[in-house]
Amino acid sequence: MAGSPAQVLQIDPKNELVFEGPFVDVVTSYIKLTNPLDRAVGFKIKTTVPKCYCVKPSNGYIEPHQSIEVAVMLQPFNYNAAEKFNHKFMIQSIIAPDDPRPTMEQLWKDAPRSKLMDSRLFCLLRLPEELLVEPSRDLVFEGPFVKPITSVIKLINPSSHNICFRITASSPDHFSITPSMGVLSAHGNSEISVVFHPNDFDLTAKNRERMLIQSVIASEGTDPKMDQTVLFKEGKVTDYYLKCVFKNTGIEERIEVSKHQVASSKPPHDVCMGKTDIEKLMAEISMLRQENAALKVIYLL
Repeated sequence: MAGSPAQVLQIDPKNELVFEGPFVDVVTSYIKLTNPLDRAVGFKIKTTVPKCYCVKPSNGYIEPHQSIEVAVMLQPFNYNAAEKFNHKFMIQSIIAPDDPRPTMEQLWKDAPRSKLMDSRLFCLLRLPEELLVEPSRDLVFEGPFVKPITSVIKLINPSSHNICFRITASSPDHFSITPSMGVLSAHGNSEISVVFHPNDFDLTAKNRERMLIQSVIASEGTDPKMDQTVLFKEGKVTDYYLKCVFKNTGIEERIEVSKHQVASSKPPHDVCMGKTDIEKLMAEISMLRQENAALKVIYLL
């Protein structure tokens, strides 16, 4: 909610709620809510997919300096690793009014929107043999894009099996990936260097760049030097996608500096006083041309 005050509750986990399959039975994950204040705090939990989850308790009061554990139960379903699950939870809270304490229904009915605090948790659904990927959603490349930019993917194997992986970019001409494939030993991890080459890349176009991370369980004794294409052809392959995000940091600051420089070069207002209307108009056009030229230089940097 835009403009809402900062969340007072301490929420664990902070960003992601992990559910580990197989999803043939109910899978439960937990959220711990802690109230560090000297006053009680009311809370309620909502989800974007209420038919998929059961939450207990979904609302209530947390007494001062106390914690509660919320059970979030994912109902059984047919899991497809290739499908993207955009499940989210929102935790809303409000400082409870002084006695008499209202019912939950009355509390939220009377709650001013300006007093509501909210936090969001993303849901991560995975099978035990799937790799953990960090970052889990966006692979960020920070500009200015005048030279190759590097970002890092960390792959973690939480299972007791060796797992083969390979990584491909949707635009392979613009990315270098090292290593692009390999074998992760049981409970091992690896850092992957992804270099973005901005030459001839249109950063103003709609961004659809993705990284595809594929993994497959390797049998015991798999030789890391073997032709892994055989494993990916014959084994059960899991697909994981990362969205590439390009942040051209610094351009906003340069634009502001340019605007300041252009503004400081403008003639004083009283210089135009006493001139004819045409002279005033020509002076304004000249200033606009100066500002436009300066901004063009900034965007070409």
